[in-house]
Amino acid sequence: MEFLVDMVTTVPEGTSEEAVAEIRSREAVRSRQLTAQGSLLRLWRPPLAPGEWRTWGLFRADDAEQLEQVLTSMPLRVWRHDTVTPLSPHPNDPGPDAVVPAVRIAAPLDHDAVLRRVLDGWKAAVDAHEPQRVASHFTEDAIFQGLRPYSVGRQGVADYYDSQPLGMTAEYRILEARQLADGLVLGYLSVDFAFTDRATIVVNLSVLVKDTKEGWRISHYQVSRLAPAA
Repeated sequence: MEFLVDMVTTVPEGTSEEAVAEIRSREAVRSRQLTAQGSLLRLWRPPLAPGEWRTWGLFRADDAEQLEQVLTSMPLRVWRHDTVTPLSPHPNDPGPDAVVPAVRIAAPLDHDAVLRRVLDGWKAAVDAHEPQRVASHFTEDAIFQGLRPYSVGRQGVADYYDSQPLGMTAEYRILEARQLADGLVLGYLSVDFAFTDRATIVVNLSVLVKDTKEGWRISHYQVSRLAPAA
């Protein structure tokens, strides 16, 4: 049987941005597992009201009880209300083997939301001075350049942030966002790095975030500082 599930997520008040980013990442991993098992067929993002978090999913299960087991296994279920509609075959359904025009309609991607999903977790780890957790928000082969020569890989990211002074915090603002390809988003930001013993450093930051098996991760990070006006 196939089921259409309307999934509405409500994050409890007081939940940290880090916790939201972490559960989103686990949800992405679980969704891929369910797809591989044949339980999750499709996901759509319907038109959303401001601040609304809602998804439509097409699932396959033997019965409603098995479907409930599938839905319960998804990490976001703890914050989610699911409305299930069982689907019956239509007499005019062309079936899964029907020949259809080779036109691919991609669901709109909220570029800012993708960037915030990654950067909120990055910021929380930077503010907490946890270098390895900062590095976990990057791909294993990420190209990273802060305010010194570049490195490749998560260890270079961890080493860079480990060298930063305790008390350093980051505040970012998204200036531009673009989808370059499926699973690849470019972000251009302004970031204020504040310190306890020196003036705040304001930089421009370009990032490429990539949809991986671990969820969205930063694959390229490059900081630049504008020269003072003449």
